[in-house]
Amino acid sequence: MKKIPLQFMIVPEELFEKCYVPNAVKVKIIDPDAIFITGILGESGRRMVRAGLLFYFEQHLANKLIKNKVAKRVD
Repeated sequence: MKKIPLQFMIVPEELFEKCYVPNAVKVKIIDPDAIFITGILGESGRRMVRAGLLFYFEQHLANKLIKNKVAKRVD
């Protein structure tokens, strides 16, 4: 898999040590432009989406993105 260039990224160890998503739902964003327009993810986020990365979103937000066909649930 080809690595994508980003202007910034979170240090993975820091992310797992200091953060969590309550009521997490794993999703795959299926519309990179729509997620960008929502303001949830910026340009680096859109690049991550295009690279096929999966995301955790809080259940309420995940359900909204799924309903609006911006994302799909991943089990």
